[in-house]
Amino acid sequence: MLPFLHLKWPEMRPVAHELIARMHEGHARGRFRVPVVDFVRVFAPQADASELANLRARGDLVFTPDAPDGGTFTLAAGARVLCDLHREGLVIRVPARLGGRYTIMARAFRITFTPGAELEGCKRVLLLVCNRLVSVEVTQDHVDVRSHRRIFDLLVEF
Repeated sequence: MLPFLHLKWPEMRPVAHELIARMHEGHARGRFRVPVVDFVRVFAPQADASELANLRARGDLVFTPDAPDGGTFTLAAGARVLCDLHREGLVIRVPARLGGRYTIMARAFRITFTPGAELEGCKRVLLLVCNRLVSVEVTQDHVDVRSHRRIFDLLVEF
């Protein structure tokens, strides 16, 4: 078993709680936007200013409700962006295209990516090894990241 599959990052808690609230409020209002930089900050609350600037340049995730508990989301096409998590050699890569479905749950939300438009979780070994993500679930006490290859799944507890 790999050492980075179950981690404790208490500094993620306030960022995750804020994003959960924004997702719930936005969904209740109808179509809404969340800057991709704010979404990625759940994983990288200590990201460098230059990485945050590159993420800001990618724009907003646009969420469109189509059901009482969820809908679709997209990010306009753009350049790929890397964001170092400053933990265990982990990196998030925002691809050229990003989209899928979101589901609002009690005090939580889940993002499920469309094949070909997935966020990527990466690990620096000798070089950067990246895997496409299936879903990300953000709750009050953890973030659960699912990969196409189960061995790369990640659970982060606050």
